[in-house]
Amino acid sequence: QCLDMQKKHYDETLHAYALDTQSQQVWDFAGQGYVHRLIQNADDKKLVEIHDPTNTGSQERSQIPQLSDSQESEIIHRKLEGFAQQYYTLLKSQLEQQRIYYESMLKKTRQEHANDSANIRNGNAGKSTHDLIIIMKQERKQLQQKLDRIKKKFEKVQNDVTFFERYE
Repeated sequence: QCLDMQKKHYDETLHAYALDTQSQQVWDFAGQGYVHRLIQNADDKKLVEIHDPTNTGSQERSQIPQLSDSQESEIIHRKLEGFAQQYYTLLKSQLEQQRIYYESMLKKTRQEHANDSANIRNGNAGKSTHDLIIIMKQERKQLQQKLDRIKKKFEKVQNDVTFFERYE
């Protein structure tokens, strides 16, 4: 009964290999025998059997199991579906990245527009970088003068405090 379930699973899914959990051996449904060693094929990343050089018995099975036309057609169909799914996933990923990029560019453009609108309201519209530097230098000079006045007031208060402390 277990073999019937395994055979049914193979017929439905075309999964070529199954692990026997008791013996830890791999059963090949297509070749109807245990596999000695599996490697991953570099071309399509599928598992393939490597010939066991220590097995010289006459019971050795064919390395390339024969498939019926319908099984071969099914395998090709599934490979094509897999490629289509990979393409769809890649396309979806690329479109998502483009969406994120263009949304960020749109946000940046909107922010620049908002900044330009604020500059127009504040009277800084149409001013060159040179004009803005001149304005900033004037503001710096005004702030420096204000700082100097405050320093003078502070020195005067400090002198008054020192004077009063001597006479107390």
